[in-house]
Amino acid sequence: MNIEESRAGLEKHMLAQADSVGKLLEQFRSRISPQLIDGSGWDRLLERARALPISLATSGFGFELPLHEPERRADLGVALFEGSLSATHFEEWCRTQPEDPSTVAAFRLLHTMQRESTIQRIGGTKLMLEYDIDPGRAGPLPDPGIFLYPAPDAVSCEEAARGLEGFHAAADAVAGAGGWQLEASERRQIERLFSAMPPGTHVGSVGAFPARSDGLRIAITGFRKTRDFTAFLDRTDWSGRPEVVVPFLSEMEERDAFAHLAAHFDIPAHGGLGPALGVSFYARDTQWVKEVDPWMALIDGVGEHGLALPDKLSALATSWSGAEAVFGRRSMLLLVKGIHHIKLVVSDDRFAQAKGYVFVLMLPPFPAAAATGG
Repeated sequence: MNIEESRAGLEKHMLAQADSVGKLLEQFRSRISPQLIDGSGWDRLLERARALPISLATSGFGFELPLHEPERRADLGVALFEGSLSATHFEEWCRTQPEDPSTVAAFRLLHTMQRESTIQRIGGTKLMLEYDIDPGRAGPLPDPGIFLYPAPDAVSCEEAARGLEGFHAAADAVAGAGGWQLEASERRQIERLFSAMPPGTHVGSVGAFPARSDGLRIAITGFRKTRDFTAFLDRTDWSGRPEVVVPFLSEMEERDAFAHLAAHFDIPAHGGLGPALGVSFYARDTQWVKEVDPWMALIDGVGEHGLALPDKLSALATSWSGAEAVFGRRSMLLLVKGIHHIKLVVSDDRFAQAKGYVFVLMLPPFPAAAATGG
């Protein structure tokens, strides 16, 4: 699906659909399964989303669904593209909300993306914000996580010097937006991760959650085989045991349940790698897979191994795919839903969490063919 070719027209169309992300969500409540988001989880999500300008949802948005826990809630992910109509709208909105600290990191990162030639060279035009939605949390809503997405061929080991330079630049940009500078130990960890990457892999994202603590979130993606994934883990200083993931990954590989994998690490401010490991599964190499069939082997495998709740897996499989025409506030829209990836989190030598990352695209109803790609 090539959204980029018509982004300006899409953004202009979507900016007229609502005043806030929350108002947009309210229009399509019936299309979001209550098995996945409901009750206080839905109320808290709307509370957060009503405070966000509609410009954050014009290029699609998504949810992080905790499939392993009974609470029906989701974290919210929204995106901006530097230089876009929506980014300009968002910056103008930020200037009218100087008392809102949650916009500071995103505002800083957008300006870094505009100024830094290295960031531009690595294709770092996509900024994602991830908002934690915890129905049980009292007090002010936390500031979002910020993530920068280099182009796949820009931060890879194919061109080691340029790739590492881009990796450092992305990390510096994210840390600077979060209000801290990288320590020498963090830089050494970045270099060690980069040197461990095998051919065909690349840095998928560099992010941070400034509201939680200083430290980076790194995703290395593009692993096609279980053996390549575990060999990479062996070359890092991750404190877990790589062999823990082998049985499940090998079984899923035999089932052809993924096209590629990604490894997610925390790099705390004091250096080293955090003890948790995220393993993300991608059913296809394209980003916007609106069909559920490519995901069923993995969904079935996750269910058979008891890694997620059956009712949530069922709701994910039956309610989060496809495209349909719906009535928006101003016009008809084409609503496209799909699974972006599924992540399992390894902690204490076991799979402790299962998360579904789903997307929503709202497009003008023309051309309908724009939603048929996968």
